[in-house]
Amino acid sequence: MIIRVLFLVVLLVVVLGASIAAPRKCVSPPLFEEGLSKEERINALMQRGAACVREGNLAQIIATFSEVIGLDPNNVDAYINRGGAYIKSGLFELGLADYSHIIRKKPGVMQAWYNRGTAFLAAKHYDAAIADLSEAIRLKPDFARAYCNRGFARLKKSDYEGALADLNAGIKRYADMPICYYARGEVHYSGGDYEEAVEDFTEGIRLSPNPQGYESRGKAFERLGDRDKALSDYQAALKMAPSYKSAQEGVKRLSQKYD
Repeated sequence: MIIRVLFLVVLLVVVLGASIAAPRKCVSPPLFEEGLSKEERINALMQRGAACVREGNLAQIIATFSEVIGLDPNNVDAYINRGGAYIKSGLFELGLADYSHIIRKKPGVMQAWYNRGTAFLAAKHYDAAIADLSEAIRLKPDFARAYCNRGFARLKKSDYEGALADLNAGIKRYADMPICYYARGEVHYSGGDYEEAVEDFTEGIRLSPNPQGYESRGKAFERLGDRDKALSDYQAALKMAPSYKSAQEGVKRLSQKYD
């Protein structure tokens, strides 16, 4: 059985678009001085939108970049940012529509392919995710996150060979992405390579500790017959998430086995 890794890890790599100008407070509604040109209004809105992205104000991100799009229907950054806010707000179809609009109009924009592919991945549409992430990689061959997310999608389709190749490629290009190690740990676990799984889960925990990481490593230790380390990991998972059922079952299983 494949170990479950917290899907939030994948969602966290969905980025909202290009970096935009200097800090400004995110406020609603925007206020403008009389006599501003259209270009000046767009620039002011883009600055305000950037502040909203930093503050995580999803409703205002959508409102602000919608206003930009009304003034400048070809503004790629506005669609990218609004699409990301839609996805994070649970408005999946609207987010996809924004990314798809860019892809139709400007198919060379790698960020649109990557964001749409990552959104498909979060929605468990793995074939669509692989297709979009493959195009992102074609446009930017050294984009480590795209390799890692495509590897995760291939893992979910039980394509372990393809997943391992992608995850290795992602780690080679950027070694500090926990999702890559957690996913590669799953691949090793599924193939019975428990020692290698432990190594990858350990690195994932070092980079981004979470209860699923501890529980996954605990299962690998259990397969290796190391009760004490397995129990310690299950307990660490429960310390972070007391209601985590799989970790509770691990503690119970080991306690019963050695009573």
